[in-house]
Amino acid sequence: MVATNNPTASVRRPGALVRELSPRGGTARPEVILEVRTALDFLVSLVGDTEPELLPVDAAWYTAARDSLSAPLRRDMERAFGHQEAAKGIAGWALIPLVIAEREVRTVADVVALAGKVTARELIGSACDDEEMSETRALADRNFAGEPGLHDELVASAPEALRSALDRLLREPETELRALRRILRAWEERFSAVEPRVAQMQARDVAARCADLERLPLEDFIERATNGYRWTPDAGVRRVHLVPSYFARPYNYVFAGEGWHLFAYPLAETALDGDPAAVPLATIRLFKALGDASRMRILRYLANGDLYLTEIAERMGLSKPTVKHHLARLRAAGLVTVTEIGGLTYYSLRRDRVAEAGPDLARYLDAPTR
Repeated sequence: MVATNNPTASVRRPGALVRELSPRGGTARPEVILEVRTALDFLVSLVGDTEPELLPVDAAWYTAARDSLSAPLRRDMERAFGHQEAAKGIAGWALIPLVIAEREVRTVADVVALAGKVTARELIGSACDDEEMSETRALADRNFAGEPGLHDELVASAPEALRSALDRLLREPETELRALRRILRAWEERFSAVEPRVAQMQARDVAARCADLERLPLEDFIERATNGYRWTPDAGVRRVHLVPSYFARPYNYVFAGEGWHLFAYPLAETALDGDPAAVPLATIRLFKALGDASRMRILRYLANGDLYLTEIAERMGLSKPTVKHHLARLRAAGLVTVTEIGGLTYYSLRRDRVAEAGPDLARYLDAPTR
């Protein structure tokens, strides 16, 4: 579904690069889909739980665009995309898996069109599309099938941070859907100013990764694209979606549902439209990460072996959220690898990136000036 007023219609973009990963032994491996989708960046830019690493012109646009939202629209944005631990939004977040499922939803106009016809039942089903919320999903199915008296049990079965938003979506579905649609239409008007350039940068990133997708094992390709996220394939995952994201930089947004996994990974430095004489953002990020005593201590601990978050927090004498924040900065700088296996997460030192820290500075200092 591509609207005729699509602002990116004149931008030449490659189709999705699809790679089947089925070894000769016959063991099923997931289909890997690497593609340009401004629809994802549009939604990520609404989340607003981190400050994206944008070029100066886009950072100015982003601040002005958000400041231009009226108070009612800001309330709509918080209801749909709120990220506070005490009260997460549901409608906006739940739209992302639906966008992934609908392969033709690629642009901002497509997202707005999809939101115009989505139902509360579909959003709740999407929000519950993982193993941790299987009980909530089952109760939701029974509730929408007409079984009475399930409201309180259904809300209570969800994670605490989602209960308030789930309760609202069940009690006042049309009110919540109108709020979602209003903020999407308002943000579409603003995002149209940058969508063509975002599409072009995404296309450059995808084109530059074609060779790596063909030659590297999937785990290595994901680690390189995400700059340090080591994913372990699960037998139940049939599709892996990889979409470069400008507004996720320098972090990753990772989503999973039944049979699929999505990485909205940070757009590569080489794909940006920036001034070639400017200081590379990756270099700034690297030395900011190193310019903190706690992060240097974490690197020292990891130099002696892989560690879980709890182990690092105990050695540091810091809370887990604080350590997780430091680890996110180190991962964004490429200094740490995050590995998830069977619900457990551990961290490793990327010694090759540590060795590159000095040459990174040297390359910048030795570059010709204007």
